[in-house]
Amino acid sequence: MNIVKQYICSIIYLMKKLIILLIFIVSSSVSSQSIFVQVKDSLSLSPIPFSTVSFSNNKGLISDENGIFQLITSELINQDSLFVSSMGYEKVSYPLLKFKDSIIYLSPKPVVLNDVILTNKRLSSIEIIQEAYKNIDKNYEKDLTKNKIFLSKRSSSKTKRFNTSKFKSSIKEINYSLLDSISNNLSKENENALEILCYQFGNIEQDKQKISLIKARETYNKEDEILESLNTKLELYLKENIKSDSYFKIKSGLFGGDLEVDGLHDFDSTDLEVISKKNEEDLKRKKNFAGYQKNTINNFYSTLFFNEDSDFNFILKPNKYTFSEPELNFIGEDLIYVIECNPKGNSKYKGILYINSEDFALIRLDFKNTKSLFKFKLLGVAFNQYLRKGKLLLSKFDNEKYNLSYAQITSNQTFSIDRPIRLIEKNKNVKGRRKQNEISFKIDMAFDQENKTEIQVFESSKISIDEFEKIEETNKVLPEFLDEFTTNFWEEF
Repeated sequence: MNIVKQYICSIIYLMKKLIILLIFIVSSSVSSQSIFVQVKDSLSLSPIPFSTVSFSNNKGLISDENGIFQLITSELINQDSLFVSSMGYEKVSYPLLKFKDSIIYLSPKPVVLNDVILTNKRLSSIEIIQEAYKNIDKNYEKDLTKNKIFLSKRSSSKTKRFNTSKFKSSIKEINYSLLDSISNNLSKENENALEILCYQFGNIEQDKQKISLIKARETYNKEDEILESLNTKLELYLKENIKSDSYFKIKSGLFGGDLEVDGLHDFDSTDLEVISKKNEEDLKRKKNFAGYQKNTINNFYSTLFFNEDSDFNFILKPNKYTFSEPELNFIGEDLIYVIECNPKGNSKYKGILYINSEDFALIRLDFKNTKSLFKFKLLGVAFNQYLRKGKLLLSKFDNEKYNLSYAQITSNQTFSIDRPIRLIEKNKNVKGRRKQNEISFKIDMAFDQENKTEIQVFESSKISIDEFEKIEETNKVLPEFLDEFTTNFWEEF
């Protein structure tokens, strides 16, 4: 039931933000004076995803799933060399001052087995998994750490159906003709992006998480002239007819709820009570924004395979999976066992495990669901999360143990609603009948959505419990809107 209320509330929220009935705010593309480079296999010419790209100052980034990364020309002045590497390939380097290539080719590295490996007993996949399990406590960092993190969220949605009917309104200016015009001018494909740079403090435990935001930015498409004109009219009509202290009662059959309305009216800058309320609301928005980012990062750490509650329990519960014969490959100079695993019974994920042959640490995990993760259909509301895939990479940083260094998760879902909705304006300060205005309609909509979340950990160091307890979360950061992202965000710091 909560998901129904969530989406209905979103409709009202966006209505007061001048786009009635729109669920997702639209996007922008990323462009600048930059070079887009793709990493490819020199033999097969196929893209090499998630290659490591580093510079002479030890900073770096990771290419996307298509092997593409972006070089910002203005940021390369003080850096002299570019290094590109990937598992199973020879590392390459280039002088940056003369670098203008759009494609970098990596040559496959031959797997050369030394005499020790050849003469020792060859381990089976189960034996390797057992060794990985026995070495969990020795290999992975579970104590408190301070991590400098870049967090990226990108969302895109495609509207499959968007219809309204049976429209009624007590505000004569807000009529079906106006809303139909707004609906017809909405983009069918929408995107948005959010980037955050922060310090995260904690471990895999939910109550041992703190965050300190450094900076945040977001980008999305602004309205075109036609839509902006229509929304201006809608804003004017709402200001003229809705009281500043009103709230909306939302009803949709068996479902209902209240939603406070703010932001439609100007406030008196000399009214201390109003100013205090606005300041409190501003602090609450900042706190909620920081809390949401903290939860997002915590979800990555909680998915790590050595966590008892992780969905990726390939090592903790190997009896739920079947494993391929191990293959040998390289990550850098380390010899790695590569094992594919497929679910048995009710398990929902398959994976590829990359296990260090020396210490039996699982240092990379690729995963993808094999069945729908969540389905819901009731009373005209339907939801289906049909895809979740990604990868987790772990590194030692300056610590003796491995910790999360990179993660990416992509999820896809569909949502639809076919229900009548009533929006009733009420006011507690009006004597007698509190009902003021009412807008009702039937909505029939459906869309696909893709969310891609990525984190890169640039620094990680251990901290004591005393240091952790002294950290105060005084987050006062909200994202800055940009028409376009013109720099690699973390390079500013």
